[in-house]
Amino acid sequence: MDWQLDALKSIGVLDVRMVVGYQKEMIQSHIENHHPEMRVTYIENPDFETTNTLYSLARALRDFEGDFYYMNADVVFEQSILQRLSTYTGGGFLAIDRKQCREEEVKVQVDNDQITAIGKHLDPNASYGEFIGVANFTGDFAKRFRATVLDEAVSPNEMKFFEHALNVMADKHDMFAVDITGLPCVEVDFPEDYEYAIQEVLRAFVQVDEG
Repeated sequence: MDWQLDALKSIGVLDVRMVVGYQKEMIQSHIENHHPEMRVTYIENPDFETTNTLYSLARALRDFEGDFYYMNADVVFEQSILQRLSTYTGGGFLAIDRKQCREEEVKVQVDNDQITAIGKHLDPNASYGEFIGVANFTGDFAKRFRATVLDEAVSPNEMKFFEHALNVMADKHDMFAVDITGLPCVEVDFPEDYEYAIQEVLRAFVQVDEG
């Protein structure tokens, strides 16, 4: 979260809507002590044990309209990724790492930079790359996406990921892949991911800054 909040600061974003549940008091205390300049609205998902990112996002968007950045909290990424995304407007822009994907990764299919499908269910061999969990939603796309999220996240007992709403949107003509291949990032799901983040990704942050 520290790295993500610093990335937001680097593009001038100080207003954050953060969905909390597990260990919420610890998270709030840490942010208040280490990021006092951030204006954070905490939104609780009391059903965090029986839901996933789609339901959490719906709670965050329920009384919010406008453009927004989306970040999964378990992604460690270099702030140049968010800086690159911030240059785009008038659509949905997803940070994509072009590589041979594995079954458990969120994959995308792309046609001339337009994302036509997204999800873990896609064939890894027919995928363009992995969506790393960082995106910029703007303009009419942000409005349509918000409406879809609120329509799809109706049950506190469904483990749906937020990309489900992206995949079922009828009109995806303005959803685009932004290639961030080579920029340091990792999704931390397991202890070995954490070690990789410490040993490789954070070390690469310095190389990007110096380069």
